[in-house]
Amino acid sequence: MLKLQCYNGVDSLETFLRKFHSMSWYLQLNEEDAMYHLCGSIEGAAGQVLEGLPTDAKTTDVIKLLQTRFGTKLQAERFKVELLA
Repeated sequence: MLKLQCYNGVDSLETFLRKFHSMSWYLQLNEEDAMYHLCGSIEGAAGQVLEGLPTDAKTTDVIKLLQTRFGTKLQAERFKVELLA
């Protein structure tokens, strides 16, 4: 059985998400099962995105939160703000 390794906010989010999407496709997970696998695979600092998450949240909601906090797209802006502070 395939098992997705945990993501803790330190390693590459893009790599983790690529593995998650590949596994979800291969196992033909429906939205509910994919959500359980995703939430069960994030821990530590990354797991904090689950706090306060609505019960009807979707995988896309969790992924957007992870990308906002740990993705590389917004990191340049964050670093600029930190340098100016």
